[in-house]
Amino acid sequence: MRMTGIAVVVCALVACKHNSTDSTVPNELLDKKSSDDSSGSAVATATPASTPAGPDQPALSPADACARVVALSNEQCQWAQRFPPELKDGAICERSLASWFAPETPGHEQLAKMAACWALDCDAAAACMVRVKSGEAPPPPRTCGEEGTGSVYLDSGEWAKRRGVNVARFADVKTSEAEPIEVCGIDGEVEWMTRAACNGGSHPYKTIEQANDSRDSWMARGGRCNSILDRYTVQCPEATYVIHVDRYVCPVGK
Repeated sequence: MRMTGIAVVVCALVACKHNSTDSTVPNELLDKKSSDDSSGSAVATATPASTPAGPDQPALSPADACARVVALSNEQCQWAQRFPPELKDGAICERSLASWFAPETPGHEQLAKMAACWALDCDAAAACMVRVKSGEAPPPPRTCGEEGTGSVYLDSGEWAKRRGVNVARFADVKTSEAEPIEVCGIDGEVEWMTRAACNGGSHPYKTIEQANDSRDSWMARGGRCNSILDRYTVQCPEATYVIHVDRYVCPVGK
């Protein structure tokens, strides 16, 4: 299945379809990384590329960026392990990144800057990507079904009836790609995941950082407006729950 679009990295990526065998993009490389540590030094030699560099990093070629994804994942770097397995295939990865960096790709300059950060070690790369992301204007609102990374806005009546709004236990909700939990932003997502409990009252995720680092390496679109989804495999004493989340549903005025 061929991808229908290219990503705008970090808080959301555009037009992702899972089970791709041609080109692919990662779902949620980073989000709100708690570390502000910008220390670290490059651990790979960058091949000159025609794309702009990161905030303080030289640009990486697709081949070098792909090599760094594999290396960081092998070093148990959590954000790198969120890439789908296909991205560890060198040919697929290089085709994907070549598409990301192409001048005709919307946001290609920022994508190249994000990839430039991967030359650093895990925590330093995370901090570098935060700096890149902080300089980006928020995406515009999105109409239902439109591809993109902007939120879809609901009036107060619809917002009050969003999926998962009053759920207190993982056992009380059944989610799928068609019917995910609906929240507004990464803050809403990790708040929901840390608030929901197992049947005995225990919480699998003790902190928002733990929840943020626990998303599955998985890619799909779904929900009421065909948004990019997140998925969690939640281990409770009584059962394992698969929770799908649409973080691009927000109230008007948010």
